[in-house]
Amino acid sequence: MTIVTGASFCVLGPLMVHSADGEVRISSGKQRAVLAALLLRANQAVALDELIEVLWGADPPASARVAAQNYVMRLRKTLAAAVGSRISTQPAGYLIRLDPAELDVAEFELRVAAARAAVRDACWETVASQARAALSLWRGEPLAGVESDVLTQREVPRLTELRLQALESRVNAELRLGRHADLVAELRRLTANWPLREHLYALLMRALYQDGQQAEALGVFRAARDLLVGELGIEPGHELRDLQQQILAGDVPSGPLAADAAARDAAGVSPTATVPMAAEVTRPARRVVPRQLPAAVGCFTGRTAELVALDRLLDRMTEAGRPAPSEDPAAGGKASSTGATVITAVSGTAGVGKTALAVNWAHQVAGRFPDGQLYVNLRGFDPSGVPVTPGQAIRRFFDTLRVAPESVPATLDAQAALFRSLLTDQRMLILLDNARDADQVRPLLPGSAGCLVLITSRSELAGLVAAEGAQPIFLDALTITEALAMLSDRIGAERVTREPKAVEELITWCARLPLALAVAGARAATHPNLPIAALAAELRQTDRSLDALDAGETATNVRAVFSWSYQDLTPGAARMFRLLGVHPGPDIAAPAAASLAAIPLAEATRMLRELSRAHLLAEHVPGRFTFHDLLRAYASEQARTVDSGTDRREIMHRMLDHYLHTGVAAVPHLDQAREPISITPPHGGTQPENLTSYEQAWEWFEAEHQVLLAAVNQAADGGFLAYAWQIAWTLEIYLFRRGHWAALEAVQRTALTAAMRLGDRTGQAHIHRALGWADVVIGSYQEANDHMGQAIELFGGLGDQVGMARAHVFAGMVFARQARYEAALTQARIARDMFLAAGHRAGQAGALNNIGWYRLQMGDYCEGLRCCQEALGLLGELGYRYGQAHALDSIGYGYLMLGDHRRAVARYREAVEVFRVIGDRRRQSDTLARLGDAYHVSEELGAAREAWKEALSILDELRHPDAEEIRHKLGEINARCPS
Repeated sequence: MTIVTGASFCVLGPLMVHSADGEVRISSGKQRAVLAALLLRANQAVALDELIEVLWGADPPASARVAAQNYVMRLRKTLAAAVGSRISTQPAGYLIRLDPAELDVAEFELRVAAARAAVRDACWETVASQARAALSLWRGEPLAGVESDVLTQREVPRLTELRLQALESRVNAELRLGRHADLVAELRRLTANWPLREHLYALLMRALYQDGQQAEALGVFRAARDLLVGELGIEPGHELRDLQQQILAGDVPSGPLAADAAARDAAGVSPTATVPMAAEVTRPARRVVPRQLPAAVGCFTGRTAELVALDRLLDRMTEAGRPAPSEDPAAGGKASSTGATVITAVSGTAGVGKTALAVNWAHQVAGRFPDGQLYVNLRGFDPSGVPVTPGQAIRRFFDTLRVAPESVPATLDAQAALFRSLLTDQRMLILLDNARDADQVRPLLPGSAGCLVLITSRSELAGLVAAEGAQPIFLDALTITEALAMLSDRIGAERVTREPKAVEELITWCARLPLALAVAGARAATHPNLPIAALAAELRQTDRSLDALDAGETATNVRAVFSWSYQDLTPGAARMFRLLGVHPGPDIAAPAAASLAAIPLAEATRMLRELSRAHLLAEHVPGRFTFHDLLRAYASEQARTVDSGTDRREIMHRMLDHYLHTGVAAVPHLDQAREPISITPPHGGTQPENLTSYEQAWEWFEAEHQVLLAAVNQAADGGFLAYAWQIAWTLEIYLFRRGHWAALEAVQRTALTAAMRLGDRTGQAHIHRALGWADVVIGSYQEANDHMGQAIELFGGLGDQVGMARAHVFAGMVFARQARYEAALTQARIARDMFLAAGHRAGQAGALNNIGWYRLQMGDYCEGLRCCQEALGLLGELGYRYGQAHALDSIGYGYLMLGDHRRAVARYREAVEVFRVIGDRRRQSDTLARLGDAYHVSEELGAAREAWKEALSILDELRHPDAEEIRHKLGEINARCPS
């Protein structure tokens, strides 16, 4: 994690950035909006489409993608100059990397978490001090000065609500500490500023009552009621009404305040006064208010967005069911329950914290359900494989509600009907934990309004969403900030800050999974002398990661928890899950899964969907499935346990064959001049994909290149050496055109080692040539010359004339990069003659274009242009678009040197478009730079500026050294003609 001393980023007020030298000025409104969006998701990737929405809302301009990339590029430059390199480009978007101590909202959340932890221990001084420290970070309206309606509407209310909650926590604590006299004036100001926030009135009433001002406290209630009835037509909620009655009776409890009572209430049943019951329904003789919620989970951290979403659902339900004035409970009436029943389904993978979220939130809002809270663990994914039946769950509820056994009907339908009758006119919260499927919970749903049903499940419960209108909430892994706060709660902030890198690694290996973090934290807490680095080192060993996260109990044993979902799978899905443990990741598409399992594509798709529904996989983008590292480790463990070594090796063969054969067939679509390599037939059951066009081939590499890179390493490590260099061969064109220089060099070096271990001279020849070009790109010309020399020698020894010709082409390009055009021309001529002798027309045309280009560089414009035009004609006959783009670029340069600016611009624009379509970002930037030169020479300064800006954006994204030259040109043109 990058940490710069003195750096700070602030969003809790006007957006500000500070370095050790003072404030960092970011004058552009768009850049400030981009920075705000990144900061609010610090250490997480923000997609480009999301940034476009932040900048322009629902109606972005046609140039939005390029413009947004430019804003990120400029912001990156501004920040790097002052506080270090922070923004990185990720596969999923852009990410700003910060230490939590550098970001005010992250520190705010850590302080609030510490305050919550102190509430559980009744350490009220700590609660107050932590809440004060959190509130001191606020400097005004959040995100002030950020020009984004999307962020203003989405984030400001959320942040403001968090601030108010922290404020209420501080006041609650200070009331506990007897500071009521100091709080009265402040609370009067707060109720004036937030006149519809009922809990503030309750705090003011308590402060006045503790100060001996009972009449003033009752006056606050009357004023609040008048306001709510007059403004909204609703009566005060139960907290205010109950507090009024307690003050009238002179019996205000000295126990927990309303805001924290639920979090400290023990589970159980509390009897109250007898209530008359309707004769036609069998009711308990004595009304009970069940309090069945389990104890609030300790060290609960984060989940702010999900908590807000749950609060909003409850608020909508409450607003729909406010009692009419005549039903004022204070006057002896019963509150109406005319609002809609809310069913919320919280789903997510094993150990992600569904129960913790549900239970903690249920405690927070328990006061809004005066008729009580019911809870049952349905054990839908219990290791025993025996879930609680709906009938068993209902009987437990009947026992709680004191329904006489002889009054319980025999059939499930009749029992469900009785349960619904019992809940008529009740305002009750029902928590159905660990549900297996929709059928298990349907009989447990109330039939009338006023109740809220909260369900947790590893299944998505799509049937409930569709048929019963359940509101789905998907729970993902914790954010880095939340994970840090959780560990701080469990092992102490001092220990976390003492080993920041080890803690970050521990969080990474735990996949930010709350259960895994809880188990790892428990181990660290019980071994205070064990360095965090030692625990992280254990997790680093994948084979032992599940052992290191075993706390010795089934409920906290990560392996056992995962097994609960695994054992519930159909045999086919269970096998697919194991096979995915052999796959290198990071994700997989259905066709590859079909080859992995040697089953039809439709069947593989069904298996993946089943795993996704069970949350053992996540479909993170349409058609591509992944799981986090701990599940991958568990899948791999199951594969080693269940499947033999021979079976696993056969699985590896099919997987590698799938990617190799698909990739080899895709390469000619990207480069028609590229001769395919010879590979062995695929193993039985392998189903390579049939790619029939450039677009399909490019999209396949776009989707699969991370998998292919991982497959090369896995093949090399596992002894599949031919696959290692051959799959690397398929990646060369894609990685080069995408500008992934580091990946290109790294994978080719792995491939070269594999080919040398195998003694495969063909593989060595191909990889030396690829490595030579990788060295050219990064400017290591001597190494490039050495690799090209070895490639030429190896291809010559093999009698591979086309391979040798191609190596000469690249050798010429090495010389050209060093401005040694005579030597480059010689290499190009050798290559052309070899291609001609081999009858390789595409290679011949490419070499001819290179000859023309080198002639142009040597000042022989007419001959150079003639060669390039001849090459363009040959390439057109072949339909070789990539070669045509190069020839068009060369011809544009020739026309520019001959003073024909109009034709130069036309050819450059054609070349830019082809490079853009085929995805070669590096070549696109080269041609854009020369297009800018053509415009500049013809005094079209605005057009020159735009071409250079687009070129610079690409080069900065690629982190290419040529960017400085373009930046210098833009500086000169801006000085000459400011925009």
